[in-house]
Amino acid sequence: MGKSDIIATREDLLRQLETGWNEFLTYVESLPEEQLIIPTDAAGWTAKDHIIHVAAWETAALALLEGKSKREALDIPLEIWEQDDDPINAVIHQRYQNMPLDEVMKTLRENHEHLLKKLNSMTEEDLHLPYHHYQSHSDDARALIEWLPWETVYHYNDHKTWIAAIVEEK
Repeated sequence: MGKSDIIATREDLLRQLETGWNEFLTYVESLPEEQLIIPTDAAGWTAKDHIIHVAAWETAALALLEGKSKREALDIPLEIWEQDDDPINAVIHQRYQNMPLDEVMKTLRENHEHLLKKLNSMTEEDLHLPYHHYQSHSDDARALIEWLPWETVYHYNDHKTWIAAIVEEK
């Protein structure tokens, strides 16, 4: 499943979300603990850091679906939020880098369950409302269903690739 796959309906989104999630979770659960916590990438991130990053952004996606501030859900200072993604991700990394692996995995699963519960309560019409309907500060008119895969399905795939690069390099 790639970024070229069309996600046009609620069922498409839920199916691809389930597939992407299962692939991501199965992959990270297949890795021995030492591969998750010891080797790092050029930025100093371990596989565990990538996993908690995905978990944190699932919190942001849930906030979006609930019409709440993603910045507040992630507890990112406004001056950092207004920059590009790197400083935001650096705050997330610093905040959680010492979290034990079992807690990281528990957080990942719980955050995903909360996101799924909310998505399963939403209608096709809800998902075709514009992004700015959910984030009133935004002027982004893309339908939520066009935007959400970047925060979920594609995000899982990106981080799975980056985790693989870390663990296969060492």
